[in-house]
Amino acid sequence: MKKNSTHSSRSLKWESNGELAQKDLSELIERLKNVESEDNSSELSRLGTKSNIIN
Repeated sequence: MKKNSTHSSRSLKWESNGELAQKDLSELIERLKNVESEDNSSELSRLGTKSNIIN
């Protein structure tokens, strides 16, 4: 697992529409990619790309 010392524990920001804030979503996907298997990491990358296009 890669350790990223620039991030501290904090609450996630939610938008008024119930969606996770784009920045927090991107950070969450990146963190998950660091600890998941290669197959899951690939799927997370795909979802992250899709969420960036939609927003």
